Amino acid sequence: MNAEVRVVPAKGGSPSTLLYSLLARLWSGRFVSNYLSTLAFIGLSYWIVSKLSNFHRSMLQGQWQLGLFGADLVITVHALFVTLIAIYAAILIPYYAAYPWMRSKAFTFAQGVWFALRRDRSNPQLSPLARQAGLALLLKFFFAPLMINWCLVHVANLTGSLFQLIDGTQGGLSGRELFDTSLFWAAFQLILFVDTLLFTLGYIIELPALGNRIRSVDPTFFGWFICLACYPPFNDLTLRFLEWQSSDFPQFRSDFLHFTLNIGVLMALGIFSWASIALGFKASNLTNRGIVTHGPYAFVRHPGYAAKNLAWCLGALPLLGTTLAAGHWQTFAYSLLALFGWTAIYALRAVTEERHLRLLDNGYAEYARKVRWRFFPGVW
Repeated sequence: MNAEVRVVPAKGGSPSTLLYSLLARLWSGRFVSNYLSTLAFIGLSYWIVSKLSNFHRSMLQGQWQLGLFGADLVITVHALFVTLIAIYAAILIPYYAAYPWMRSKAFTFAQGVWFALRRDRSNPQLSPLARQAGLALLLKFFFAPLMINWCLVHVANLTGSLFQLIDGTQGGLSGRELFDTSLFWAAFQLILFVDTLLFTLGYIIELPALGNRIRSVDPTFFGWFICLACYPPFNDLTLRFLEWQSSDFPQFRSDFLHFTLNIGVLMALGIFSWASIALGFKASNLTNRGIVTHGPYAFVRHPGYAAKNLAWCLGALPLLGTTLAAGHWQTFAYSLLALFGWTAIYALRAVTEERHLRLLDNGYAEYARKVRWRFFPGVW
């Protein structure tokens, strides 16, 4: 939900008085402008996603066929997406009624554009407030559908892995065979589901009670560029220069290495998900929503990035070992270069995020003095 909110204590009264107050809020121009402008933004976003964007159109075509309890049920991503929009639109009614003093980001941006055009049509200049509202809307437009899709994909994959785990256990599978076919993947999908769920909620929900109001969005081109380089469809271009070298599930002949390193991958991703849990409803890219200092953030300033890169390095070990043993030095050197390139991208993301967080006097400078290390304690 996208609004700048000033909290005012609720006043008591009789049921009839409270009902009258509620109806007055629903009939007020502030409520109507907030609600309709937000619906217009959601409608425009849906039209772009479903009609204009080839990337999003292909994403919405996914479906799952469920055969539970004798029922043959097909669920499409598009239908779930529309259902979520309808639920969100319904929730906005009591939300905007509960906070009648706010201005939605959609209305703030539209009003800012109108005023800018009235002042100077040849060179319209948005106010800082309208510019930040526009950036927040752009952020939600890009990331919310992406995270919703990933979240649904992880739910489907997790369900499949759990059923496969049950079938494998009942079929007598054990040890490495059970680990490879289902146990690893169930844990893998659960970890990523937790992460994407929190980021999905973070992008679509802003509540004063949760303390997750967007205070600012990174205003710089480079901040957005280095972030979007990691996400589809923009990472297709990144991958042309830095081809992916890592495997989600690296294979090793030695059972000891196989279990140890793949459990290491899960542990690294677990720390990555732990960082998202620590962020809670503040989880989102390119935003300043207040400083988080607990959980893994008490040890390093960017635990999610560090853990994710560690998992990727572990996943690249089979390829590095194979090319090194075979004497394919060019392939080995390129693999190292690509790994270093992706690490550098995330290091730059950390630097740009810190630059953004330091723009406001919100305690980040003090936090950085207390937590010295960006990625690994005692190293960097």
